[in-house]
Amino acid sequence: MLDIFVIIWVVLFLSILAIAVYAFPAIAVVGPIPTPKKGIDNAVVLAKIKPGEKFYELGCSDGRVLVRTVEKYDCFGVGYELVFPLCLLAKLRAKLSKKSKKIDIRCQNFFKADLRDADVIFCFLTFGLMQKLEKHFRKQGLKENVRIISYGFRIKNLEPEKFIKRNKENWNIYLYKL
Repeated sequence: MLDIFVIIWVVLFLSILAIAVYAFPAIAVVGPIPTPKKGIDNAVVLAKIKPGEKFYELGCSDGRVLVRTVEKYDCFGVGYELVFPLCLLAKLRAKLSKKSKKIDIRCQNFFKADLRDADVIFCFLTFGLMQKLEKHFRKQGLKENVRIISYGFRIKNLEPEKFIKRNKENWNIYLYKL
């Protein structure tokens, strides 16, 4: 009996260790850094989301921004998260949402994502990733007037349409239209 108990704990420990090792490179680069609720509200209100629009979150972490936005604005949400444990957490959060049928969480690299039908794209990523995304956005052939919200970091080669300066409730928030 004791041997089975020890084997279960060893397998559990090694599984958690394997997940951590797999996830560490991505977590070491971009976070995760939770977005405060007030910061989410301040950021998303800039985009003036209408019911039925498509809201994409790149690097959705635990899904809190995506789920909150879909619930508040009755839009469709698509989240991309590469770190598997965070993706599972986002899927669970989406499943528990009252708008679960309008939320799709994808465990994949957002640089391989098709973003052409997005109305709004939300990003809380590093400065370096935002610069790479600017090139990716241009290659994608996004919808005209797609709104891009960058929470925290500016996109160097674009002029924001609107800007909210960092305060006690949020980081810098930039709204771009392509």
